[in-house]
Amino acid sequence: MKELFQLLSKYNAQTNAEMIGVLEKLPAEQITKDVGSFYGSILGLLNHILVSDVFGIKRFFKQYPELEQTRAKLPTFRMEGWKDIIWPSLAVLKPIRTAVDEAIQQACELLTEQQYASILEYKNWDGKTIQKPSWLVLLHMFNHQTHNRGQIAVILDQMGVDNDYSGMIEKF
Repeated sequence: MKELFQLLSKYNAQTNAEMIGVLEKLPAEQITKDVGSFYGSILGLLNHILVSDVFGIKRFFKQYPELEQTRAKLPTFRMEGWKDIIWPSLAVLKPIRTAVDEAIQQACELLTEQQYASILEYKNWDGKTIQKPSWLVLLHMFNHQTHNRGQIAVILDQMGVDNDYSGMIEKF
């Protein structure tokens, strides 16, 4: 199990870097333009993914104190709602995205096989206590990222921008 999540974390980091590389070639207006998605713009989606990842990895800190060493790579921020634009440009967001991806990779390295299989207890956004296997919580986080990167890919397709940044088979 550990090997799978190490692969997923590496893939996630590489795919995010490739996606940002595609986005950096576009004018800022295309990144910030409201395209009618739930989060408004590509930048809104990028902010949502990043916020979700930070919250996702922090769920593990209480139960697995050895993951605290990843905290230094995670940004601190305040948000009023899920549609907040915390990082106002791709240039501001990029180094934070990279650091968070490094933290996720480090966490996947630090967790033991037994910890992946153990039950993680955390509070969800509504304060409800959730108990799920650690591997399922991580899998949900990676699946969420893939879902939102897919939304960005569709937006880029509609703009006529080449964006094939998702091929896991080609990367490994």
